Amino acid sequence: MSKKKSLIEIRTGALAEGINELDFTCQSRDFEGRRLEDVGFTGEINVNVVADMSGDDITVTINTSAVTDRTCDRCLAPISKILKGTLVLFYTSGSLPEGEPEEHDEYRQIDKSTEYIDITEDVCDTVILSAPMKITCTNNPDCRLYGTGEGSGNSENMAEHQAGPQRSWQESLEKLKEKYR
Repeated sequence: MSKKKSLIEIRTGALAEGINELDFTCQSRDFEGRRLEDVGFTGEINVNVVADMSGDDITVTINTSAVTDRTCDRCLAPISKILKGTLVLFYTSGSLPEGEPEEHDEYRQIDKSTEYIDITEDVCDTVILSAPMKITCTNNPDCRLYGTGEGSGNSENMAEHQAGPQRSWQESLEKLKEKYR
């Protein structure tokens, strides 16, 4: 049975003592089964890896940069943002720190004879975790629920919008505040 080649891996034999910098570029569709498209990542993912080798230890810093295409959670306008993520991992051929294994997820033990370190899953997790839970368009003049005054688009429509449903929920909120004071 042949081993499938990893998408992103560090060749430990090619690392020199000290700081080594590696750059990778891949597509979100290359991460099969991880469904990056569901989070809005459909294009190119840039990965910068800084591997600091010191004796039997390797500190790997993964920096990702990817464009996400989503919609504003306030006004549903399409948004395209560059999201960046960082993850630091520690690989050692010595002993791991004492404690529960779950507490030290960033510490990994490798054999001295390890030729490659596969960081594909770590890169994918870093990209996914760089996506915010809510995304808003802060500079869109058509976003009716964001901002007031000159920078918020059509101020007449904004005043009508605030006078209606928004005013009723604000009044309800004030009543609740008074009730619990």
